[in-house]
Amino acid sequence: MSGAVVVGAGSGIGQAVARRFAREGFPVALVARSDETLRAAARTVGSSGVPVVTLAADSADEDALRAALDQAVAEFGPPDVVVYNAAIVQADAPGELPARAQLEAWAINVVGALTAATHLAPAMARRGNGSILVTGGMPEPKPQYVSLSLGKAGVRTLVRLLHQQYGAAGVHAASVTVDGPVAPGTDFDPDDIAEHYWRLHSQPRDQWEHEVLHTARATPAGVLTGLLDTWQRAFNQHRPAALTSLFSPDALFQGISPHLLQGTAEIVGYYGDVAEGATAGVEVLGETRLSERLVSGFAEVTFTGPTGEDRPVRLSVVAERCEGTWLIRQYHAAG
Repeated sequence: MSGAVVVGAGSGIGQAVARRFAREGFPVALVARSDETLRAAARTVGSSGVPVVTLAADSADEDALRAALDQAVAEFGPPDVVVYNAAIVQADAPGELPARAQLEAWAINVVGALTAATHLAPAMARRGNGSILVTGGMPEPKPQYVSLSLGKAGVRTLVRLLHQQYGAAGVHAASVTVDGPVAPGTDFDPDDIAEHYWRLHSQPRDQWEHEVLHTARATPAGVLTGLLDTWQRAFNQHRPAALTSLFSPDALFQGISPHLLQGTAEIVGYYGDVAEGATAGVEVLGETRLSERLVSGFAEVTFTGPTGEDRPVRLSVVAERCEGTWLIRQYHAAG
């Protein structure tokens, strides 16, 4: 086992991928621009007990990158897997960046990947196996991210070219396209994304994929719809205890009165004071999953008093999954 080379060993995907391969016993060579980044990466990857070497290089500096890759080969031999994760992620509209800045972004987003791949792939091809995996993104171009959209389109093309050049010799070229902002505890948790790299590297040759799309999982169907339907029935039946059972024990609550409440003891008192005969009609406008345990969204609620007067409000709700049950964690009504 020769090991893994990770170019762009930052605190997100790069280090997560390095940890994933280290768990399988791969020695790891980490490449990044910053010594501070490399020290942090070495600590997190080295805890797996595998040999780790850190190499400082700017991916846009061809000579420095090639020298770092040569050091990695000197340490561990031609790698089993090369991961290129370096990128410039910036917002720029059409025509906003000068040509030099676009070229600088292209140099890191695409040319660095080309340099790393072609520097190491020939030895992998002579050996007859190996993987070249590139972090992609932007499955659809966005005008507010011109340089990144162009770069990720370039990555997609580069992977196809690498497959055409080295695939017959046993080198698997593929990209992992990440369609969202990377953050722990979300649909784009770097440890979850890292699993794609390991799976791609482990694929039998007759099952090779050349692009994997990591996107947000579907929002749990109708979490707020179901929760607020139950809330509406309990409200219209004037059942304060049933209403309160829909809230988490320490829920934050802002009703149509100006007082901020917290906890079910205060919330049950609030609903107990609602006039008999008052009703509510609810229309959920949309919901978004924030994590496995949190969903947020908005609803339009029309409260109708006992004498028939209507009061429309916009309701903001955060729901939390607690021991298999969705409960309202935060409730805010704005008139």
